Amino acid sequence: MIVEGMELYVVAVPCIHALKRYYPTNTGTHLNSPDVVIRLWADDGTLGLGQQEIYGTDTSFLRQQFESIRGRTPLDLDPEAYAPALMRALYDLQGKALGRPVYRLLGRNVRDRVPIAYWTASEASPEDTAAEAIVAVEKGFKTYKWHTSRKSDTLARVKAIHEAVGDKLELRIDRGAGWSLSETVKVAKQLSDYNIQCFEDPLPRRDPHNPEEYRFLRRKIDIPVAWHTGSIEEIFLAAKTDAIDYLCTGGPPSKLQAISAITEAAGIPIWLQNIGVGGGGIGGAFEAHVGAVIRNAILPADNLHFLREDDLVKPHLEVKDGYIEVPEKPGIGVELNIETVRRYQIA
Repeated sequence: MIVEGMELYVVAVPCIHALKRYYPTNTGTHLNSPDVVIRLWADDGTLGLGQQEIYGTDTSFLRQQFESIRGRTPLDLDPEAYAPALMRALYDLQGKALGRPVYRLLGRNVRDRVPIAYWTASEASPEDTAAEAIVAVEKGFKTYKWHTSRKSDTLARVKAIHEAVGDKLELRIDRGAGWSLSETVKVAKQLSDYNIQCFEDPLPRRDPHNPEEYRFLRRKIDIPVAWHTGSIEEIFLAAKTDAIDYLCTGGPPSKLQAISAITEAAGIPIWLQNIGVGGGGIGGAFEAHVGAVIRNAILPADNLHFLREDDLVKPHLEVKDGYIEVPEKPGIGVELNIETVRRYQIA
């Protein structure tokens, strides 16, 4: 099998209806940020699928990287040396060449399905937040996340969710507006009777995080706290100083294995976030394979392909009871719906 060619499609798939009023553009949650979908084909006709969010419509970086792999054998390449779309496509080709699902290339699977969190807009009103909580429960989700906003009151949103669905959802509250230490303590006390999973990066962001601030915060509140970082140095620091309860992280599979080793030894559960609201069904399926082998990725992931009106694959990558089944077919395990891709294509 030799890498022979590549097709690229820049697509703009709108968000689901509930999010459109907050993100009205046809590029998801970020202005001017569509996705690029690629089909990497080999001389025997095998296709490798990849996808990633980009800025604008410039795909020259992928074309340049492709020239370095044209004519080479996929199994001789390190997929993680390339941009995410090519990385996923190369893993897809490698799995198909070996007749194995991608997770078998990454390690031993510790789960057959991976948990996924639900998500809503940072500026959603309490009423809209509660309406989406009902949808989340109906679809079997167990965790519900959003970013805080000065335009939408956190306590009011939590109360609205509780009135709508009770304690059926754990709430993961991510800093969007940014709270001071005293504000965080105040909000934690206000929310002490509700089903709060954790505060993610609640304090004003510093680079790197300040572990002493978080150690102090953990002594003041009962709600678990998490950092969102992919920095190995920061993660070592968090583990060494007992600064966090949980970790949200992302990166290529080999890096995530290293992060998992550090955090598992420190007793810190993690959740994964590599595609957010972008990524579509190709990214969602690939990250399901990754989640299958990361031992302590036991918290629902923020890989949210299902928040677009179409995931561009067939069959659709469905979330069932808050989980995605890890595909068992060779490679990533999904097929591209090329007709749908062309319908959303902008370049």
